[in-house]
Amino acid sequence: MHAHVIRACAAAVAGALISFGLAGAAGAAGAAQRGPGAPGAAGASGQAGAVSVPTAGLNQAAGVPAGFQPVSASFLSASSGFVLGGVGCAYGHPACQARLTATTNGGAQWHFLSAPDVPLFYGAGNLLTQASRVGGVVFANRLDGWLYGPGLYATHDGGARWQRISLGGNIVPSQGGGVTWMAASAGTAWAVVNPDPFHGSADELYRSPVGTNAWARVGAMTAANALLAVSGRAAWFASSAGAGSGSSEYLWATADGVHWNKYPFRCPGAYYQQSGIAAASPSHVLFLCAFPQGMYKTEKELLGSVNGGRTEHLIGPAPLTGNVAGFAVLPHSTTMITIAVITPGQDYLYRSSNGGKTWTQVTVPDTGGGTDLGSLSYASPTVGWMVLGGPFEGPVSLLMRTADAGATWHQVRF
Repeated sequence: MHAHVIRACAAAVAGALISFGLAGAAGAAGAAQRGPGAPGAAGASGQAGAVSVPTAGLNQAAGVPAGFQPVSASFLSASSGFVLGGVGCAYGHPACQARLTATTNGGAQWHFLSAPDVPLFYGAGNLLTQASRVGGVVFANRLDGWLYGPGLYATHDGGARWQRISLGGNIVPSQGGGVTWMAASAGTAWAVVNPDPFHGSADELYRSPVGTNAWARVGAMTAANALLAVSGRAAWFASSAGAGSGSSEYLWATADGVHWNKYPFRCPGAYYQQSGIAAASPSHVLFLCAFPQGMYKTEKELLGSVNGGRTEHLIGPAPLTGNVAGFAVLPHSTTMITIAVITPGQDYLYRSSNGGKTWTQVTVPDTGGGTDLGSLSYASPTVGWMVLGGPFEGPVSLLMRTADAGATWHQVRF
């Protein structure tokens, strides 16, 4: 499965520590409560572990209500996918139960799966008291999946049973530490982890073979405001630690998921920062650099690589209007490119069908006033998915689908 990941999409996961207002707003001090041996306790002693957790009581035979509010989506193909969300959630009411839905016919019909008995992450709340909550979903196949952000839960039987995963290491859940983003491809699950966002720690990368809970940190790599992308066995982990100062940046890349190389990477111009990675294949990768100007204006430059990131070349600029919220390419092609942007009015998708030479603007329906855009990805050469808004963002919380490679988008009904 190809995953195109941009850190800006993590608004579905957390609040606001990084440049686009994402992944973890640190609030007043306050620890999540847990007893001896409870899920999460292993992290305090540096030992990884997994503990079975109860699932929310629901009638799985009942249809998913029309008012289901999606927050994150993960699709294995044009027909098969999973959506995390809630029912009856509202801003100012943070106690909203996580619910998981699935489809096997491209969104024509949906059914509930069991999910851990935990609330959804509430971005306007105190991160330090939400260690067990979740705001993202990723599945590697129909059996193996994860809910995350900042807590981490795994199923290896299609959602029938769940375990809470403690990654151990130096992760401090009581200081907001946890998973900020995930991807899965070619038998490996990947997790970006911020061990202690309250104290400004750098992100780390963890991996586990799909089908197990054998999580381990990948080397000693760290990244500020990390970006992650995968394609086949290849993966990319980027740091923008020098963003905003014109300093050199770098890119970690692996072709086999095991052996990593550190390559120099510089955005074209001072004050730009790496803002997204979209991998069409293990060799063909695009990079998005952005320089926010304020007032929903962001200079954007696109770079490409044909050798897995060892070297890159400048492709050219993308339109100025809008703050970057998503970045994706089609599987096996860097010709068709999509950049999602947020504006104070309606949101847009900038779409190029010639590898970034020219761009057309696609208005995203049912958006306005800075509506978040998340989970932008393509599951086939024509079919893609995107989440608008979220359960706590007012009236807009929708799943959108395209069947023409992003030219038009339509709401998916639950």
